Amino acid sequence: MNIHFEKMDERELTSYLTWLINDYANDVARNYQLPAALAQEESTQLIRSLFPDNQPTEGQTVVHVMDGATRVGILWYAFQEESKRVFIYHVWMHEAYRGRGYATAALQLLETITAHELGATSIGLSVFGSNPDAQRLYSRLGFQQASIAMNKRLGEVSR
Repeated sequence: MNIHFEKMDERELTSYLTWLINDYANDVARNYQLPAALAQEESTQLIRSLFPDNQPTEGQTVVHVMDGATRVGILWYAFQEESKRVFIYHVWMHEAYRGRGYATAALQLLETITAHELGATSIGLSVFGSNPDAQRLYSRLGFQQASIAMNKRLGEVSR
């Protein structure tokens, strides 16, 4: 495995953001029991606030995760200079490369790069409750729970 990162060009970033808005909206709707239209609106607002005109705001980085010349996934993170903290917004591996150690290698590389090149002292992320594979991965890599959001679906109320 020869993992490294390759920055996305503008066309790739625009395509990724369009896909991400829909993918994130689906996750939000499922995990927070929101109507699809509201989840879509929230997702669009979030992504557009972080990438106005499809350009990253300061500190935002979106890269292809590469194994040699092969694109195996995508990583989006932000470095927050004042707190020296890295926040991972999205880790995604192409279906064919899942379960093969690429996400682990990418996160370990990110940790090394941000600590050495940016002076980061911590790294954080959020993970949906419906993604136990990711939760196990992050736990194996030393991430610890900082908070837990919980929801309960209520039955139809008769009036």
